[in-house]
Amino acid sequence: MKAFITFLELALILCTVHSTMASETGAGVMKNIKGPVFIERNKEIIPAKAGDRLFEKDVIVTGKGGSMGAILRDNSILSAGSNSRIVISEFVFEPAEKKLSGVVQIKRGTITYLTGLMAKLNSKAMRFMTPTAVCGIRGTHFAIKVEDE
Repeated sequence: MKAFITFLELALILCTVHSTMASETGAGVMKNIKGPVFIERNKEIIPAKAGDRLFEKDVIVTGKGGSMGAILRDNSILSAGSNSRIVISEFVFEPAEKKLSGVVQIKRGTITYLTGLMAKLNSKAMRFMTPTAVCGIRGTHFAIKVEDE
């Protein structure tokens, strides 16, 4: 009986963990990493590697000589060059529920972006912010460079 209760408790814990992970679908996934690249998440600094998932509020930092490429859930492509700092402030891609919203802040460095489904489904859903400007996306491929102050 005691073994059955322990098994039942373990099964309950696994179900809870699985349902929590399933609800955290994330914003995208890292595909290419070159040189020093880190993800700042929940006050932790994690060395990035290909296959790492990206989430809302993640900060992507590339060091000197570092670069990265990520594919977001809407099949858009985000790349960052050396000495960049990017914040995925918001990323909601639930087209069936018509919930589409993306906000990326470029604090410093260079990024390129190739739009995906979100910009095609709602031309006002994706925005990029810099310290001095906001860029609304209407379906295109572009680059932004933000220099240190």
